Amino acid sequence: MSEKKLKVTVFSDYICPFCYIGFYRVEQLKENYDLEIEWRPFEIHPETPKEGTELNTLPFPKEYLDMMKVNIKRLADDVGISLKLSDKLPNSRLALYLSEFARKKGKFEEFHKLVFDSYWKEGKDIGDQAFLLALAEKVGLSRNEVLDYIDSEEPKSELMKSLKDLKGYGINGVPTFIIGDKIVVGAQPYDVFKKVIENALQNEIVI
Repeated sequence: MSEKKLKVTVFSDYICPFCYIGFYRVEQLKENYDLEIEWRPFEIHPETPKEGTELNTLPFPKEYLDMMKVNIKRLADDVGISLKLSDKLPNSRLALYLSEFARKKGKFEEFHKLVFDSYWKEGKDIGDQAFLLALAEKVGLSRNEVLDYIDSEEPKSELMKSLKDLKGYGINGVPTFIIGDKIVVGAQPYDVFKKVIENALQNEIVI
């Protein structure tokens, strides 16, 4: 275990399979390196209606979707997880809002993992407010406080700030990992992250 603590900022969205794989890649890295992880929200499909949309209605050729599923499975196998690919794409905005409230209350890590696992392991609709409120209560958050928060301007402001910050790096996709002064985009193999982290530590880009 390294004695130096390295800041890693990750921009991600709950409905992104590569972000979910990236979440478990980070968990692997934390076993070998002393990392401070900051997860930042990034809404990849803001155009999705509140009720979500069926994947087969998205403007992608079937061949592309089939190829993507093969790639997702390969990457998931590499981190030792299995995914349940849902036929529905939820609107992730509310989940991202609630995760910011969980952060304010010191419950981010618990809630973050719960939302990810609910969608990618159990196929739950993480765009459904009632379901998200149940998850929030499960980690000890107050339902009324959550409702007050999502009705305020604060979560939207946080989401817009995160979007602006990521675009400031010239990046529009997730997952994006900011490690020291380097940027890694996508659910890359472990060795890619290992090389970047060790270079950052050698250059003493630490917090």
